[in-house]
Amino acid sequence: MESANNSTYPDVVDWNNQTELPEVALSYQIVTSSLLGLLILCSIFGNSCVIAAIAIERSLQNVANYLIGSLAVTDLMVSVLVLPMAALYQVLNKWTLGQEICDIFISLDVLCCTSSILHLCAIALDRYWAITDPIDYVNKRTPRRAAILISLTWLIGFSISIPPMLGWRKPEDRADPDACTISQDPGYTIYSTFGAFYIPLILMLVLYGKIFKAARFRIRKTVKKSEKGKVSEKCFTLSPVIFHRKTTEVTYNNWKQSTESPGALCVNGAITSGENSGESLELVQNNSKCHLPLPNTPHSVLDSERRNIKNIEAKRKMALARERKTVKTLGIIMGTFILCWLPFFIVALVLPFCKLNCFMPDWLGAVINWLGYSNSLLNPIIYAYFNRDFQNAFKKIMKCKNFRPINC
Repeated sequence: MESANNSTYPDVVDWNNQTELPEVALSYQIVTSSLLGLLILCSIFGNSCVIAAIAIERSLQNVANYLIGSLAVTDLMVSVLVLPMAALYQVLNKWTLGQEICDIFISLDVLCCTSSILHLCAIALDRYWAITDPIDYVNKRTPRRAAILISLTWLIGFSISIPPMLGWRKPEDRADPDACTISQDPGYTIYSTFGAFYIPLILMLVLYGKIFKAARFRIRKTVKKSEKGKVSEKCFTLSPVIFHRKTTEVTYNNWKQSTESPGALCVNGAITSGENSGESLELVQNNSKCHLPLPNTPHSVLDSERRNIKNIEAKRKMALARERKTVKTLGIIMGTFILCWLPFFIVALVLPFCKLNCFMPDWLGAVINWLGYSNSLLNPIIYAYFNRDFQNAFKKIMKCKNFRPINC
């Protein structure tokens, strides 16, 4: 979405409305065109692979991946319809395609970039429903719901991109034939920046915050259930138990160890060891105490207890690892989104209001502008390439084999 550099806001570079643009060095044009061309090609390739993987691999054809596929289509449109004209404008440092093409270019820019951002909100919303209401949402998570979410992203995008073409802009926005500027109207600036970024940003922060809390709660709940199960295994019932009391010894017949069941008698026991007799189980019941010898085998109760403790500790470590992975994943998603788009929309919101009181170097405006565009390259990496199912599908694409239902 062009807004921060000399493409849609030439005032950032020249606040005095100078019509003479500085000559662009050939070396700058070569380096810039090479870098931007590489970015565009990588973005086209990455998003095309995501679309192809979902279209060809049947296992990827589900509602969650339909949203990711639609995001890839949107980012592919940015790469094909918007970025080439933006790169030409950047390399030449002036607009050479005429005012009519400029209007179309800006509308496509705003439409596709806004829809791309809103797709991230739709994916976050789908994940929030899936993790907070997993039982009921299984039936609600239908292709129809995905289609509704996708349609809403495009409808909102149209509602933000069309108004300038219908007159919501200032006359001076089209005064310079060498510039292609988005509407500088204060009302439209607030409407477009909040609708395309700030409101979606707040929504994503809230949703992913709740997703993290819900995921952490479920992980810890699973560990607690496991620990309770292990504790119940420590309670023994011995049946039938027949004690023969003598002066120097206690014997028993026919005893067996079992896991506690509802309503069963639980006998308090403690494992002890003696000098001659080895391990024994001390039983306490009705104010009486006796010792039952246990066999000295690797499968004794003591060994079982140690294994249980190790299992619990292992599960705790796994739970912590899953929490760290959740934090890392959500951090990458939100961090990349904020890094790419926040500088751009701060500039887009502030500059139309400060005019001569603000100054931004040409190079900084260009970096901020293309940082936003680079989000279309990073989205398929974040949402698809980190997914194992997509990784397997991409390997099949490269090897051109074993696809369902289409074979290469």
